[in-house]
Amino acid sequence: MNLNLTSQLLTRNENELSGKILFANPEDTYPQNLSKQADVYAWCQSKTSHDALARVGFAEDKLFLSAQWEQKDNSDFDHVVIYQPKAKDLLDYLLAAVLPLLKEGGQIWLVGDNKSGVKSSAKRLEAGLDDVGKVDGAKHCLLYAGYKRRPAKPFVFEDWVVTWQQDVAGQSFTLCSLPGVFGHGKLDKGTGLFLNQLNEHRFMSDVANARILDFGCGDGIISLWIYNKTGAKITALDDSALALKSTELTFAANQASDALTLVASNGLTDVKGRFNYVVSNPPFHKGVNTDYSIAESFFMSVKQHLTLNGELFVVANDFLRYPPILDAALGSHTRLFRDKGYAIYHGRQPKKR
Repeated sequence: MNLNLTSQLLTRNENELSGKILFANPEDTYPQNLSKQADVYAWCQSKTSHDALARVGFAEDKLFLSAQWEQKDNSDFDHVVIYQPKAKDLLDYLLAAVLPLLKEGGQIWLVGDNKSGVKSSAKRLEAGLDDVGKVDGAKHCLLYAGYKRRPAKPFVFEDWVVTWQQDVAGQSFTLCSLPGVFGHGKLDKGTGLFLNQLNEHRFMSDVANARILDFGCGDGIISLWIYNKTGAKITALDDSALALKSTELTFAANQASDALTLVASNGLTDVKGRFNYVVSNPPFHKGVNTDYSIAESFFMSVKQHLTLNGELFVVANDFLRYPPILDAALGSHTRLFRDKGYAIYHGRQPKKR
């Protein structure tokens, strides 16, 4: 697997990376490369990154996919490497989580593309580190580092959970979300329009027994709304461990945990069986760039996971070129709504003739 430009910058400085090292939210397989010269651990929030490392033979006992670091006996790292996330509050979350795991005198390294905001984020390191400064820069990427010379505050996971009451499409319920999760702490406008559209839909007569999949579940708002609407059990899927944890917390806050099945998956790779309904507000960014690959792969493979006459509902920014992809995947589609910069599409698994 080719390394990202950010990892290539780390490679230029890997002589400084020795001892016991933790990668927090790695973006590629560089931790495996570095494991040839150091004792490397990888804490992933992305199933895609987790699976990529597993495929190249990264040590299974040092590879973790979780919303929070749960390894009680691993708190003596010499270095922690963080790739600049898109959400600044996720960087704050990661820093708070890893600082207690770092040895006195250890270093945190922050690397990112210039467009990611890494230059301004370097100041965030100063809250818990000393001697923060730029280490290197190349190929439009920057690398910063700082030293731990003072005790770190204990990490309290619950302090990072945002909880609020949401009214939408005829329902009122509690939502929970974590930093880095889509729509963190607020209702996404497109999701609100989507749920209002679903509220007008005529579901199958025995919908309480339907199989329903929420692809890209985020904080669980669509999943919970549909559960409340239909009474059907929900399968909620996301690539992000933070999103899956948020959905788990959302269902628990509404006393609905028994209705939820969580699936960590890169696309539909880990999905089993077919569904009567698939709903999605699919991601279309990779870092800061528009990226169709996730949605396109989802559309082209969802046919294998819809029952005959099964229905697909998608909400998206209306500038995204989804209609031809939907037609290629399902033969046809209907645009149910277009307004305020959003479009809602409906597709159906054709009945066999």
